[in-house]
Amino acid sequence: MSEQVFSEGYTSAYDTLYQDKDYEAECDFLEQVFADYAQPSIHTILDLGCGTGEHALLLAERGYTVTGVDFSESMLLEARQKATAQWTDCDFIQDDICVLDLDRAYDAVIAMFAVVSYQTTNESLEDTFLTARQHLEPGGLFVFDCWYGPAVLAQRPTSQYKDVEHGTERVLRYASSILDISQHTVQVNYKVLRLKDDQVLEETDESHLMRFLFPQEIKHYLNENAFKLLRLCPFMEFDLTPTERDWNVTVIARAI
Repeated sequence: MSEQVFSEGYTSAYDTLYQDKDYEAECDFLEQVFADYAQPSIHTILDLGCGTGEHALLLAERGYTVTGVDFSESMLLEARQKATAQWTDCDFIQDDICVLDLDRAYDAVIAMFAVVSYQTTNESLEDTFLTARQHLEPGGLFVFDCWYGPAVLAQRPTSQYKDVEHGTERVLRYASSILDISQHTVQVNYKVLRLKDDQVLEETDESHLMRFLFPQEIKHYLNENAFKLLRLCPFMEFDLTPTERDWNVTVIARAI
């Protein structure tokens, strides 16, 4: 089971903090993957760890039937409110992706924005891959991104600061990290402040434990759950091979 993160306080700042994230380009990339590897074509998608629904809603607007699943009720509340406001037909379900059983198969399963890296134990990683496989027919695609071990060890986590304006308010986020080489994890400690006229409206502290993965490890868990690795590439760089400069990588696999 993944760590319980993304409280109401963090969720309220989430879309503001990531307003510069190019979800449209990421969905373009997913569609390129579908076009190149799908057997048959993709019509239905299961989005594991859908968060506030940005990928799911954009894909639904592009004509796919999408089901989004997340453990955080506050994140799903944001996703459902967006779906209603945008008149977009998209199902959002609260559940743990390690034990999810929707009793149906999809053409593709996606887990975007390092959802797999939140599975920090061997058991939770195994369970997440099994969930993906159980919701795919043979030939279906599993696409996810994760932190790349060689890059994490080469670059090492650093403290980071982000300051974002949103209307009349500002959101500040401080992040400090603790690397555990033996466990293949980084504990990222966040402090998020929401301010208006330099007055603190809300303050949230969260700790996110993240796992970084290595190529042979990825292949092992895919093979153990009846997947064939098709492609391992730097995030959204389809034709390249990951190096120590690539903190995030994309994995494309087919159910067998």
